[in-house]
Amino acid sequence: MRNKSLILALSISTLLLAGCSTTHYISVEPKAAIENINLTNERVIKVSTNTKLTNNIGSIKTGLNERADIYTTNDIKESVKESIITGLRQLGFTPDQGVLPAADLQIHITKMSYTTKVDTLKTVATMDFELNVVLAAKGQTYKANFGSQKVREYGTMPYQSSIQEDMNELASQTVTRLLADPNIISLLK
Repeated sequence: MRNKSLILALSISTLLLAGCSTTHYISVEPKAAIENINLTNERVIKVSTNTKLTNNIGSIKTGLNERADIYTTNDIKESVKESIITGLRQLGFTPDQGVLPAADLQIHITKMSYTTKVDTLKTVATMDFELNVVLAAKGQTYKANFGSQKVREYGTMPYQSSIQEDMNELASQTVTRLLADPNIISLLK
């Protein structure tokens, strides 16, 4: 009986020291915070998105040796494109109406990451979301980079919903910044 208690105690200790491993699945769907404005466009606005990123955006390792990989469950290219088109419509533009050749708005998703470092028992998480934009309109080409970063501190493993909320906030801030750029607005009018 004493051996069973010892084995049980050792098993529990081993499990606690080994930490736990899990996977977080999140959906990144940016929502631009744009006020309705009555802008108009003369040309069709063609919006395209691309990325070389995979659906693995990072991993977590806490000071308690908990681990989790983080994956997106949706097509980030489509969600960013839909957010941009919705934001353009909120500004008053009608992307599918106008004369040709179209204004060409190319968006490259260059970074979407979640990294952690352990500081004693505290876990410091750094989240990044970046877009590279090339807009060709009115005989001009405009290039810009937009990015957002957030740093959070955790004592234990953050919930999947918390990670999803933070990544959506970052993506939304970045898309909003892009749509508020006066050079982009000027070239799309």
